[in-house]
Amino acid sequence: MLKPQDIFAVAAHEYKKGLELAKEPAKKAGVSPERMSYTIMVAEYSDPRLIRIRAGNTLFTIAALPDRTGFVRGYNGDTAPNYINNMLELIQSARKMGFDMLLAYTTEPVVRAMKLALRRTSEVKVQFDSANQAMVVTTGPARD
Repeated sequence: MLKPQDIFAVAAHEYKKGLELAKEPAKKAGVSPERMSYTIMVAEYSDPRLIRIRAGNTLFTIAALPDRTGFVRGYNGDTAPNYINNMLELIQSARKMGFDMLLAYTTEPVVRAMKLALRRTSEVKVQFDSANQAMVVTTGPARD
């Protein structure tokens, strides 16, 4: 099991879009894009208003929104197959905490893998808006 700081280091290195976005601010600050991305991730994860969940070598945050909805960020330091299993664990945990829907920004390959992993259950549904790179996951049947 990796230490959280190691998870952030892996996640910062692997998050190519984040590295691209961090280039200019990192240059101005005199640090590498990886260091800037790492620092941002740690700051986000440390926000006391967020719910933090660890599954394997993946750290997640959930921002609680109205109507049993949560906005999720994931910081992955795990292998691809384990990352999918970690997301499934997150969905189950979120359901138990009262979330009916989770929103996240992600990529199409992750959504395809999620749908493949979820095909054995009819209760969890995944939708993807490719224009906005946004995924919506219903965590189970509607509640009263």
